[in-house]
Amino acid sequence: MIYNIAGLLTGNLGDSQQHEIENESLRISGHSIKKINGQVRLMRTDRTVLVNAEIEAETHDSCSRCLEPATVNVFVNMEEEFTPLNADLVDGPNNRTDDDYYDSALIIDEQNFLDLTEGLGQAILGALPIAPLCKDDCLGICPTCTVNRNIIQCSCAKSSFDLRWAGLAKLMEKGAESAD
Repeated sequence: MIYNIAGLLTGNLGDSQQHEIENESLRISGHSIKKINGQVRLMRTDRTVLVNAEIEAETHDSCSRCLEPATVNVFVNMEEEFTPLNADLVDGPNNRTDDDYYDSALIIDEQNFLDLTEGLGQAILGALPIAPLCKDDCLGICPTCTVNRNIIQCSCAKSSFDLRWAGLAKLMEKGAESAD
C-alpha cells in the first residue's frame, strides 16, 4: 500500500488520485489483518496530502465468551493528512521544525512515496472490538462445569441468585428490613 505521489505533489491544489485496495494483508501489534479491501482517495492540499479511505478487513481472534476461534470483520473510515518531507514541492512555507511533534506513520518520504500501511494498520487496530464474539448470541462457558454451552447444554443448576450478593442475603435472613 505504497503510492508514488510525486505528480500529485507538483500538481494543483485539489488534484486527486483514486486507488483500490484488493485482498491485501498486514501484521501489526500481534494482529494479522487479512482481506483488506476498499477505496483510497488522495487529495493535494496546500502543504499536505489528505487521505480518505473506506476499508473493510478481517482478522481472527478468540471469542471473549467461549474462547473458540472468532472471525472479526472490521469497517474503517480513515481520514488523515500526510506531510511530505520534500517541502519544496508544496506551496507555502514549511513550518515544521525538528522539535515539532509529528507521527512518523503519516510522513511522505523524500522519494515522494506515501506508505499507507502503518497509518491504516493503526486505524484498523482502533476499530477492533475489545471483546470479540464468535457469534452475536454466543452462550459462553458454563461457570460451574466449564463446558462450551454453544456445543453442550450442561445440566448445572441455573441459579437466579448471584453469589456476589450472598452477604446481603445473610442480612435478610437475620431479619434486616429492606429499604422499601
